[in-house]
Amino acid sequence: MTKRLRIGYVPLTDAALLHVAKAQNFAAARGIEMELVADVSWANIRDKLVAGYFDAAHMLAPAAIAVSLGIGHIKAPLLAPVALGLNGNAITVSNTLFEALLQEAQGDMANPRVTAKALAKVVAKRRQSGEPQLTLGHVFPFSSHHYQLRLWLRAGCIDPDEDVRLTVVPPPFMVETLRKGQVDGFCVGAPWNSLAVAAGTGAILHQGTDIVRDCPEKVLAVRAAWALSHEREISALAEAVADASRWAAVPGNRSALVTLLANTAEHAVSTATIDSILDTPGSPSGTALAATGLRLDEEAIKADPAQALWLFAQMVAAGQTDYSDALAEAAAAVYAPALGPPIPHTTATPAVFDGPAFSPNDIPSYLAALENRRTRAG
Repeated sequence: MTKRLRIGYVPLTDAALLHVAKAQNFAAARGIEMELVADVSWANIRDKLVAGYFDAAHMLAPAAIAVSLGIGHIKAPLLAPVALGLNGNAITVSNTLFEALLQEAQGDMANPRVTAKALAKVVAKRRQSGEPQLTLGHVFPFSSHHYQLRLWLRAGCIDPDEDVRLTVVPPPFMVETLRKGQVDGFCVGAPWNSLAVAAGTGAILHQGTDIVRDCPEKVLAVRAAWALSHEREISALAEAVADASRWAAVPGNRSALVTLLANTAEHAVSTATIDSILDTPGSPSGTALAATGLRLDEEAIKADPAQALWLFAQMVAAGQTDYSDALAEAAAAVYAPALGPPIPHTTATPAVFDGPAFSPNDIPSYLAALENRRTRAG
């Protein structure tokens, strides 16, 4: 018997496996009819999933954790039986800010430490001249985009809560807000960084992988209460995503994947842009400027609780919650691979360019190391 499921998503390249699972009939073969519903913001995705308007959703992993812990929203436990990929973000700045950074940089602009220190000089000059603070957009308070910005700023001894203004902008509106000068830069997923470059409104400064390698991104989230009576559907969805991941990994399917993603994009995105986005940064194809390092492989879709704990640690570091063993345990429980196919421990551990090293077994020491770096910087 076929079960129809309504699944919300934001039009980003990292919704790829959901589109593949539907288009290639992987979900249908497992008795699931997928109704994919596009939405403009992560707040809408969160609220519609919690309210039951969606059965499942393409969701920011830290947002799923925040909702489950009751941080920034009513408490509504969610579960993620499968992830939808790793990496995929980039930091884009206005042409004006890029030129200012270029003038202040002492070293290779490809190095985020160099650009962070250059940004600190720009920030100081603006303060001295009485100019407004720089405004940097990100997609949601509980997002890897937000945390990647904070990690980058920290490397330049910039206080993200005092020295600049961080603000939320829904992904589809990023390019326009940059064009209008409402933000000076942003961190967002593909294809919006590439579209900003194509529109002549900005320059990609860093790929997300420059800041955090193997950064947990999106998950397929469901309500924990709904999951109790829909284990078959959840398992079928997770298996369909795994099928999609294996299909996408076949080199001969690359052209079909690119065409599918271009056709399902909410805005006009060329196949050439999608193709470059799926490249690995530094690949010989010469498209490293747009390549995001987006990983859709089977290793990247494992719902590893260690990744949830890394995200929880970023939430604590950002002052969004306090640390406790109980909250850490609840955060880890959001990643629920037991609901899907058997998933061994992943080796894709997030690694930040500026350290310190993270261990899911000792989060307090990691947080203390972050605080010590801030103290020394101050």
